[in-house]
Amino acid sequence: MILNRKKAVKNTNSTNGNNSGMLKMVTSYSIFLLAILVLFLFIYQSTLDNTHDSYNLQKETTLINNVELFETDLHIMEVYCRQLLQENSFRKIMNMEQSDTTFIEQGTDLQNRLATDIYLESLLPIKESFCYFPLTDYILNGTHLLTRQRFYESIQSYPLEEEEAWITCQTNSDFHKRFLLFEDFSSYPTAEWDFYMYIINMNDLFYMDANATVSFIFDPDRLNELFDCITAPGNGFLTVVAEDGSIVLSINERHAYDVDSVLALNFNSGFSSYDNGKVKATIGKYFSDNTGYTYYYSFPPFEETVNTETLHYIFLLVFALVIIGGGFLVYHFSRRNIQPIIELGQELHEAVEAQNLLQEVVDNQRPIICTSYVRQLLSGAVKSEEEATYIHDYLDLGGAPSYYNVLYVVIYNNSGDNTEILPSSISSPEELQTIITNALKNFLDTPLYYFSPSERTYSILLRCDADKEKDFVLEIGSVISRLHDYMLDTYDIWLFAGIGRNTDSLMNVWESYQQATEAVSYTTKNYIFFPYEFIKKKSDVFYYPPEISTKLIHFISSGNTPQVLELFNLIHQENIEERSLPINLLKYLLSDIRNTLLKARFALPSNTDPEAVKKLDELFNEHLSFKLCEDIALTLCDLFTNESEDNNLAATIEKYIAKNYQDPSLGLNKISDEFQISESYFSHMFKEKTGVNFSTYLENIRMTEAARLIRETDISLNELYIAVGYNNANSFRRAFKKVYGVTPSSMRDTAK
Repeated sequence: MILNRKKAVKNTNSTNGNNSGMLKMVTSYSIFLLAILVLFLFIYQSTLDNTHDSYNLQKETTLINNVELFETDLHIMEVYCRQLLQENSFRKIMNMEQSDTTFIEQGTDLQNRLATDIYLESLLPIKESFCYFPLTDYILNGTHLLTRQRFYESIQSYPLEEEEAWITCQTNSDFHKRFLLFEDFSSYPTAEWDFYMYIINMNDLFYMDANATVSFIFDPDRLNELFDCITAPGNGFLTVVAEDGSIVLSINERHAYDVDSVLALNFNSGFSSYDNGKVKATIGKYFSDNTGYTYYYSFPPFEETVNTETLHYIFLLVFALVIIGGGFLVYHFSRRNIQPIIELGQELHEAVEAQNLLQEVVDNQRPIICTSYVRQLLSGAVKSEEEATYIHDYLDLGGAPSYYNVLYVVIYNNSGDNTEILPSSISSPEELQTIITNALKNFLDTPLYYFSPSERTYSILLRCDADKEKDFVLEIGSVISRLHDYMLDTYDIWLFAGIGRNTDSLMNVWESYQQATEAVSYTTKNYIFFPYEFIKKKSDVFYYPPEISTKLIHFISSGNTPQVLELFNLIHQENIEERSLPINLLKYLLSDIRNTLLKARFALPSNTDPEAVKKLDELFNEHLSFKLCEDIALTLCDLFTNESEDNNLAATIEKYIAKNYQDPSLGLNKISDEFQISESYFSHMFKEKTGVNFSTYLENIRMTEAARLIRETDISLNELYIAVGYNNANSFRRAFKKVYGVTPSSMRDTAK
């Protein structure tokens, strides 16, 4: 019995020991399993959030590109109006009060000159433009000079019921600089007169009275196309709001959106969700520093564009498997205490697999971002080497030294009507897009970085190593020949391509793009591939296309000095080095460049340093030369850049003064030391920006605070002068009486 009893005790102790060890193992394994599940949940959620953020930022990037084009159009309209004001005849007839013979003769002469000007229509998506002179009630454009009533009723055939509303828009400043949709200010039910009207009051642009307005008539469809961020026709939304809260432009809000509800949304990092029962969307908010406009735009929610439901199901399935498998492992390991590392490794492998699945969603967004970057490079929108380096690294374009080029490809249907893009063997544009891109990838044997400027065209960014640069164009020509034969034999598609010159700077690859678009114009069925180098440069024609003029204005207004220099190098190479222009054509070229620079000069902000503008205007009067044009362009760049820097510096100094006005030592010398600028420059710049000199500005702040302390607090008058930054009571009292006409003690008695 005793022996049996000991055995029983031993078995009991063993059971208790096993239970205790089992409990410890279960606890430790359970904690480890819980940590894995929490980590897995964190990885899933963070990857999903990053994908969501990347999607929103991609939409914002697209919107910013659209905004740049839109605000360029606004700028072009204002430049056009300023050009009109330079016409002597225009300034004369706009202030004439009678439509007499002189008015008709000068107006007809101006009409004839406007009829030959295609500058505006080539740059803007407009139907027409016209000037209205309220003193004579006449309308003027390139085709008409007639009374407003005849223009409205006979020429335009607008509804008579809305004539009063139409003329109100012409004369009332509340409607100026707004995109007015006809149906918004008209009760006329027919959509035949569906257009946007943008009106500029010439009086706002001229230092003297200017009794005229200029109206630009926009086609809604072409205006909508300008904002390709509105992806869903009929459901897309865009509203542009000025700094005073007025609406400049609204697109499609009448279909499903309430503008007031959108403006009242709370935005987090520039985005907010919107759901009014009719439509569900994400609303983005973007503020433009150039114009002060705020852009509200919609795009499909992330959940509707990415199949997150499938990801959730996969996650729940894996999560359930992890819990079931983990529970079994905990029990099994606790019972057997074997192979813990192998089993846990299996669990971690499953977690990594789920993360890789989510990473695929992120990678799916990469082509969209790459296309946006390529578009920026080829359009010359990259402003600095740092930005170009970032794009280079993101696109993984390889190490230096490298050369870059642009291949411009156009495709045509070989059979049937050439206007039919799709061959009979291809069922949809999407299928055609896939076929073309796959063929380009296979034949070029390189990662494909491209964007499509228009239907059936492809602009491809190419890279080669420095040791292959000389033969690179020939190699691409051979590839295009093989690709053309393949596309023609397989899909009955003709393919034409042009290529520009190689460049070693990614910032300047826009030159190659410009050259490639020109080279492709020379292709035929006998020459399907044409390098820009093969174009015969005629010395009887100079090279200065409208695209180059537009780029020059853009680079100058953005203060992009390196790109301005590169553009002048291109113009010099094309005209002086390669064409050797005769002196008469060189004069015409320089005259055109000067006209472009004049447009940029008149676009300078009104508060630009008058002395600097005066010196600039003197340069325009000097003997015209290529070097002079380049110097004027660089001076304009500096003025655009300095204006922005001075405004920011003045605002920063004002904040510094408001924070440190109690310091008795605050003066010109201390601020010049603090901000590393000279006292004379600071004094001049500060008075120009604020309207008063520094000492008066500081005294006004101190006196305002002193009066507030006297009225609202019980501060001692012996402490008051110290509290507002004076170290001498007598000086304080003299300054106080000079400003308010009474002493501090008298103001204290009056306040009681």
